[in-house]
Amino acid sequence: GPPGTDAPVASSFKNINLNAKPFVPPGGSAPIPKPGAGALSASAASFKNVNAQPFIPGKKAEAPPLQTTQSGGPSDLPDLPDELTGLPDDVEDHEVYLPHDVGNQEEDMYLHNPNLYDEDEETYGIEAAIEKLTVSDETKPVQPGHSKVASQFMAEQLSQYLTKRQQLIYAHVPSTNQFGIPDYIHVYHSLLPLEDITRVRPSQALQVSTKVLKGVSSNDGYPYALWRLNENQVPANRQTFQQAKDVIKKWSVVASYPHIVGFRDAFLSNEYEGAAALYLVYDFHPKAATIEKVYIRTSSRTPVPEDVMWSFAVQLANLLMVVHSHGLALGPSLAPSKVLITNKIRVRANVVGLHNVLQKESRMNIQDQQAEDVWRVGQLLLLMACRTGGSGAGNNLELVNRHYSKQFAQLLQNLLTIQKGILPNGSYFAHLVGQHAFTELSNVNMLNDMLYENLYKELQNGRLMRLLVKLGMINERPDDSTSMQWADSGDRYLLKLFRDFVFHQKTEDGRPNLDFGHVVESLNKLDSGVREQMMLLSRDEKSVLVVSYKDMKQAIISAYDELNKLDS
Repeated sequence: GPPGTDAPVASSFKNINLNAKPFVPPGGSAPIPKPGAGALSASAASFKNVNAQPFIPGKKAEAPPLQTTQSGGPSDLPDLPDELTGLPDDVEDHEVYLPHDVGNQEEDMYLHNPNLYDEDEETYGIEAAIEKLTVSDETKPVQPGHSKVASQFMAEQLSQYLTKRQQLIYAHVPSTNQFGIPDYIHVYHSLLPLEDITRVRPSQALQVSTKVLKGVSSNDGYPYALWRLNENQVPANRQTFQQAKDVIKKWSVVASYPHIVGFRDAFLSNEYEGAAALYLVYDFHPKAATIEKVYIRTSSRTPVPEDVMWSFAVQLANLLMVVHSHGLALGPSLAPSKVLITNKIRVRANVVGLHNVLQKESRMNIQDQQAEDVWRVGQLLLLMACRTGGSGAGNNLELVNRHYSKQFAQLLQNLLTIQKGILPNGSYFAHLVGQHAFTELSNVNMLNDMLYENLYKELQNGRLMRLLVKLGMINERPDDSTSMQWADSGDRYLLKLFRDFVFHQKTEDGRPNLDFGHVVESLNKLDSGVREQMMLLSRDEKSVLVVSYKDMKQAIISAYDELNKLDS
């Protein structure tokens, strides 16, 4: 049909059989193996069974909301159910786990502030991000040649979000902590658990027990997520280490791709828990959350907006198309507990390549693995759309038909079924999303324009900050412990009066004049070196000096150069 209609997606694909039996990937109905050595081997089930039983997501128990604490109070372990039938029982994300004794008291109060974790579902999605950056100011227009102060700074909500991210990067447990976390593991410091590290049961998605910590590298200063693999399930020896290095090299071609959490390094260490273990190093994304946590493991039963569903579908199609084009497959990285939402809009596959480290040889060829990836995405989107498990695939699709368009229901039908003679992959998935990819592209471009606008504002503020640093180094700087002769003579005296002109203005009745606009305007004129003149009044009000901003800029350059020579 023409653009904008709800014609079924399959109408433009002649070879899609909508009556085909649902596709069940290898091991889809097989019992989950017990953790241990056997858990590291691939399922022996064959993929090419077009008569397989339909995929039936299990019923999801009502999950109680995660416990939060009041600001400054202790944080208990999350009270989660032992099992969520049909869902992984592992909830790993990059949002910091809050132990009792994180950091000092001031940092502890910050980390336990519930306002820090503003993770309402409505705040996710690209349209929500655009709405937050759209500032409507209906106040009276300013005078010609002036601008509003708010227009000179980054949007407040974006600034707060980035500040919270920065705080999480440098948060860490104290040297003495209840978890026995050391100050350093290998070259990583500022360690902080990213999940409940007291849990001993293995991840259902990965079939291995892990502990995830945030650490800052002393080599490059960047934060990373360190995945410690259980030493009893994954031997910490040279062979396993070399295998991990080989996997990293294989995945390096997509490590910086925008829908992947980059796999960066691997190392062996016995600095934590006294036993040697293999660590896998991934990029760290502060305040990221899993799809399971935001949309599935939640008490909300309101349908996820369709624009959000299409946005995620387009991003996942893009992810699969790029990964599959390099002869790779994502496997368990597409489980709901392993797909991250970063910056509340970007979908990223986490722990990519880990299944390659655990499995020395796959019993499926790469085409079969990629077909399984497509099915996994269909399952993921179906769980998001339903939010509650039904008694069968038919009932779940009926629920999708009630809340979503025919196009979206058709998309899920195509992802969860296999057509005779066709092995679906990323390219196949990309064809299915069709015109919705262009909607996503338009939204991304609009968001990028807004982010560039905010970046430009901060770029201008960066110039002013450099000016303030130079003024702070010059103003009232003593020659030694007692003499102020250098600071109170020549151009330095003018700069002292200029500081008073900018920051110490008073109203006519003698009250402090806290005109933020005057400060910003004066500093901008100073940085530009305009010829406009101003009157500088001495503190005793006995003398008045008339100088230009150009003169003051030259005075700063001369005084700073003089200090710079003394420093060299």
